[in-house]
Amino acid sequence: MKQKLILLIFITFFFALNLSCDTNDSSKTKSIAAYKSSLSAWNTLKETHGNSYKYTITSGSVFGFGSNTTITVINGTVTSRIYEAYSIYDDNNNYVGYENRVVFESYTENIKTLNSHDSGAAAVIIDALYDTCLSKYLSVDADSNSITFNVDDNNLIKNCYHIPNGCQDDCTFGIQISSFEWLTIAS
Repeated sequence: MKQKLILLIFITFFFALNLSCDTNDSSKTKSIAAYKSSLSAWNTLKETHGNSYKYTITSGSVFGFGSNTTITVINGTVTSRIYEAYSIYDDNNNYVGYENRVVFESYTENIKTLNSHDSGAAAVIIDALYDTCLSKYLSVDADSNSITFNVDDNNLIKNCYHIPNGCQDDCTFGIQISSFEWLTIAS
């Protein structure tokens, strides 16, 4: 009986020790491993697809405001940026939803007018997003922040952000890609 009790105490201690090791640092380590795998997939796929694609960066607020910035890249060069800022509430504060959103700012930039507006996500290639992800969002202190790195079905970057611990509203800092599409460019 005494041996069973000692074994039970040992097993309980082992599981408690194992659970205590599942820290934010572990989550950060997993995010960085996923990042490296995704970056490798990106480097392979961009060559396969001629480095031509379109993606949309999305931001949103719990208060009903949001924005979409769509970047088009042809042969590794940004060629356009389209921006829209909106509210899902009308002027009388009635909920209208995303489909009936109220657009209060929008623009379209082409290769000649890129970065002529201040609002919206930066007009950059995906490689720059991977760099920013690692240097700015995955590198934060894991004890003070919840760190997230997610990929899409092709193992490409989808979300890379951190949320400071204890923050309640609009605390997501990072990259959120809502859509990605490879483009076929005629030679």
